[in-house]
Amino acid sequence: MKPKTKKIITLSIVVLVVLVITLLLYKVAGKEPFIRTALSGLTLGSLFFLVAAGLTLIFGLMDVLNFAHGSMFMLGAYMGWQLYTNPTFIFALLPHLLAFATGVMLLPLIKPTLVRMKLPEKWVNAIPKITLVLALLLAVFSFIGFDILAYAKTAMVAASIATAGNPFAEITPQEPFATYWIRPVLIFLSGLLVAIASAKPGNKQEFAVRERLSKTLPVPVIFFSLTILALVVRESAPKAVLLMDGNLRFAIAVLVSIIFGFVFGQVVEITLIRPLYVRPTFIIIMTLGLSYVIRELVQLLWDPLAYQMVRPPFAAQPGKAANLLEWFQKGSSTLNIFGVTFPTYRLFVIALGIVMFIFITILMTRSRLGMIIRAGVQDPQMVEALGINVKSIFTLVFALGVAMAALGGIGAGPFLPIQPLMGDQYQTQGLITVVIGGMGSYVGAFVGAMILGMARAFGDYFALKYSLSTAIAEASTVIIMIIVLLARPQGLFGKKE
Repeated sequence: MKPKTKKIITLSIVVLVVLVITLLLYKVAGKEPFIRTALSGLTLGSLFFLVAAGLTLIFGLMDVLNFAHGSMFMLGAYMGWQLYTNPTFIFALLPHLLAFATGVMLLPLIKPTLVRMKLPEKWVNAIPKITLVLALLLAVFSFIGFDILAYAKTAMVAASIATAGNPFAEITPQEPFATYWIRPVLIFLSGLLVAIASAKPGNKQEFAVRERLSKTLPVPVIFFSLTILALVVRESAPKAVLLMDGNLRFAIAVLVSIIFGFVFGQVVEITLIRPLYVRPTFIIIMTLGLSYVIRELVQLLWDPLAYQMVRPPFAAQPGKAANLLEWFQKGSSTLNIFGVTFPTYRLFVIALGIVMFIFITILMTRSRLGMIIRAGVQDPQMVEALGINVKSIFTLVFALGVAMAALGGIGAGPFLPIQPLMGDQYQTQGLITVVIGGMGSYVGAFVGAMILGMARAFGDYFALKYSLSTAIAEASTVIIMIIVLLARPQGLFGKKE
């Protein structure tokens, strides 16, 4: 039987089973509880998918088990919340991040030359270690005297600022440029040293694809230009953002979270993941350690407290909209759906998950990049022989996965408490979703996420209705995974190895 036919049959069976279970739940719960719970399940499913989609790209295509994925989900929420509430911290730190990324992005330019250097064997092994130590020292020196905690605290007092009527009361003045300029220079050199260490100078076993300068130069040039722009606007940008319309500010917060996740993913893959591809177990340990580091850093900056992000105006106005058109006109906080009142922001999260599923489908099936990604996974040596840098493609895939996790974090921010442990649950549910759907199947990830979201929502509903333990609802997702694995060990849409 053809794989496409098998996929259609599997999807048909899944749809049939879901329809039967849906009808049973509708009969048992009743109309209004069923609609409300189903919509809540779709909301959870969309968030699970945003996490699982990134894991599917990273784990399913690259065989990299990223245990820091939930922490990256959490970072996206914090970055978006910080910019939406008070962006002083973002613009104070942005030149550092961009300067470091600029140095790391020079790797494709310098690697061909460094690999061909003639060095003694002891220096081949020693140079990467020495450069990494120097990179760490330069990074530390770049933050000496930089009051990062004061900038991070600005978002915590957002409510008091708003009630005081002065939106600029807690904007911490930026450090004067005369003393600040050396910091991005030092962090750029730190990133450059990391790139040198990753290139492994003199190591003849390192294969470096020599690409045209026109292909490799634009990326560091773009990052360098963004660094200069961030230096210029770091004083005026926070005030300008706070004066923006709330919907526009939220859109910028979403964009910043995505860009942060993408850049952060690139840096992590180049500096931490890439040297460990030949040691998969070390990748698991390293990403697990990275998740702890991220969590402790977040607690240091923002304290181990839970914060609530204000909903954007398009879903926060008082009143209930009778239909979608009225919601678009008034921005009501709730909407009447078949006689059930439901928060409109959660409908936005559902739409976000669907849009991202369509985006991934088009990317993987209709674009040249998707073709290269799939070919690079199947036969990387052949793709390298065609002159395509597979390592750069894998970096892009990892960055896309992290960007999707960050998007899920900012999407969840307005209705979930933003706190250091918020990513742990979604990390677990994301892994379960990938296992249920099948490794590398984005369709399976979407279907699995919706099934898990529904299971969790209805589990919570029946646990509350019949005064049962909430552990039953939490265990429902694991039970579904066990059932699926017993029936299809490769997952619903996975392929047999």
